[in-house]
Amino acid sequence: MLLKKVVDVFGTGKRIRDKDGAMCMELYHAIEVQIIKLAVCNIESVGLSGREVLTGSIVWLCERYEETKERKYLEKAVWHMYAYLELGHPYEMAQREFDTVLDYLGVRAEEIFSPIKYNYKKIPLNNTNIRNLLGRWNPRLHCMKIDDVVKDIKDKVANKKEGVYLYHSGKIIKQEKKEVLWEQTYRLYVRSDEAVFHDLNKNKYYTLVQRK
Repeated sequence: MLLKKVVDVFGTGKRIRDKDGAMCMELYHAIEVQIIKLAVCNIESVGLSGREVLTGSIVWLCERYEETKERKYLEKAVWHMYAYLELGHPYEMAQREFDTVLDYLGVRAEEIFSPIKYNYKKIPLNNTNIRNLLGRWNPRLHCMKIDDVVKDIKDKVANKKEGVYLYHSGKIIKQEKKEVLWEQTYRLYVRSDEAVFHDLNKNKYYTLVQRK
């Protein structure tokens, strides 16, 4: 096996070394992963399933690798896997596709994916929990009043209003082209089978679940 199961962390992300210690593949590239995530958000905004698009892309990249044996396709597949997880999709729903890529690489999932980072905490859907997730809300600078935000999030999740929704309060602390980060910035992903709440400032994800 050419791949030595050692992962190194650099400024852009993780790489795999071969048995001689030479870098042979960049497993995580922050810019590429972000580009994929932005593309998926645009896809979801027109009603398509980002999760299905990502898993389909992973399958296609694996097929290209099988035909050409060019490792660049596995590299791109892993970037799509990271994007999938960072968008809050559950690992289990794409485990078969992920396992195919990992088998080709000769690595285990825990060697490149942090089990803690991608284990999203499940939060029961109620007003108190939503309010706690939103933290300290600026009373003057905001997209809407805190009570309205809580009501809006609960309504969208409870009624499965699929889409991507942005909430924010406070001053703008960073802006690059169309991407804006406020002091409190949150993104809600509502899909047919799940709802994920993303705290962009802390880079934490939560799955909002309804009581049955």
